Amino acid sequence: MYISLHIRRSMFQLGLLAVMPMLGWSQIALVNVTSCGPQAFPGTCTIPATGAGHLIVVGLQFGAHVDTSITFNSITDTAGNVYAEAGAARSIDAAAGSVVDIWYAKNSIAGATTLTITPSTALAGGVAGAGAVIWEFSGADTTAPLDQTSVLNSQPSTAAPSGASVSTSSAGELIISLAAVAGDITGISAGNSFTSDSTIKVNGWAHLIAASPGPYSAQWVESPAGTYASSSASFKVAASGGGTTGTSACDLAPPYGTIDSSDVQAAINMTVGISPCTANIGGAGICNAAVVQRVVNAAMGGTCVTGAGVVVHYVTLGWVASTTPSVTYNVYRTTTSGSYSPTPIASALGLTTYTDTTVLPGATYYYVVTAVSGGVESGHSNETSATIGTP
Repeated sequence: MYISLHIRRSMFQLGLLAVMPMLGWSQIALVNVTSCGPQAFPGTCTIPATGAGHLIVVGLQFGAHVDTSITFNSITDTAGNVYAEAGAARSIDAAAGSVVDIWYAKNSIAGATTLTITPSTALAGGVAGAGAVIWEFSGADTTAPLDQTSVLNSQPSTAAPSGASVSTSSAGELIISLAAVAGDITGISAGNSFTSDSTIKVNGWAHLIAASPGPYSAQWVESPAGTYASSSASFKVAASGGGTTGTSACDLAPPYGTIDSSDVQAAINMTVGISPCTANIGGAGICNAAVVQRVVNAAMGGTCVTGAGVVVHYVTLGWVASTTPSVTYNVYRTTTSGSYSPTPIASALGLTTYTDTTVLPGATYYYVVTAVSGGVESGHSNETSATIGTP
C-alpha cells in the first residue's frame, strides 16, 4: 500500500497581501464521513475525533412502517457541540412509514468521538432499524452556515428518485441530500454530480460542493421502484476575514497562494500484510497485500482560522482503494514508533484520504493504515511519520 503524507503550515503573512489577490472565500472540504446503524435510537454512534472549527452534519432516517409523527428530539456528543435541526428539514413517506431529517453543529469543538441520538418516542427499545450518516467538513461558515433547506414528502413510486432541490446563494456551498426509499438505492444516476457517501439501509446519502450558485438536486437509481421522501440542506462556505481583503490563514494555502519552505511532502511504500498477495484473512476476502498507489492532493485544505499570526498544522494521508471490494479503512496514530493502541483515531472510512487536524506543533506522529472487510481487519501497513513544525 502506498501512502502519501502531506504536512502543511500556512500562516498569514502581511507582505504577501501586496503581491497577490486575496480571495474572499475559503473552500469546503470533506474531512470524514461515518455510517451508523441500522440500530435502535436512542443510541450512540462512534465517529473519528472531530477537529476544531468544522461543520458536522448528521443525516437521520428511520422506517419502514414506523409512526411518522415521531421526531428527533436531540443530538449530543462527547465534546459538547451544540446540534440543531437544519431548519424544517424533516420529511416523511407516509406510505412506507419513513422519516428523514438533517441536523448539524457549527464551529465544532475538537475531540468529539461519540454522538447520542434521541427520538421523541418513549417506546420500549426505542425506534428500531434507524440509521445515521455523520459528515465532518472543514471550511464552512462558523457562525451561520445554514443557507437553504428543502423537503419532498410522500413522493410517488419511481425508479429514479430525485432529492429535494436547493438553490445555493453563493459559490462553493455544500449540499447534503438524503432519500428514504421503499425499494433499494443502487447508486447515483449517471451524469448526476452528487457523490454517494453511504449505502446504509440502501437509502440515499449524498453530498455535493457546488461550483456556482444555482439549483441542485441529487438523483439516485432505485430498484425496485418505490415511493420515497427526501430532505436536502445547503451550507455556506466560510468568509475569509470579511470580503476581498481577507486575513485568513487559508487565504495563503494552496491552491490560493504559496506555502512556506518548511512544508514537507513524502511518499512511503506501505504494504498491508504480506506481498505478493497469496492469502486471505480468515476467508473474509481481504487480500493481505492490498494494491494501493500514491495519491497526493495538494489542494486538500486544513483548518481555516482567521486572524493574523495564526498557524494551522495538519497531516493529510491519502491512498488508492484496495482491490478487495467493499472494504473500509482504519487509521492508527502514535507518538512512539511501533506502539499502537488497539483503538484507531479514524475507523470505518469509506474514503481513501484522512486529514488529522489534532496534531500539535513540535510533536512527531507515526501512522499506519489497515483494511477491513466482513469484520476482519488486515495487518498494519508499513509505518510513516510526520514531525510537526513550530510554532
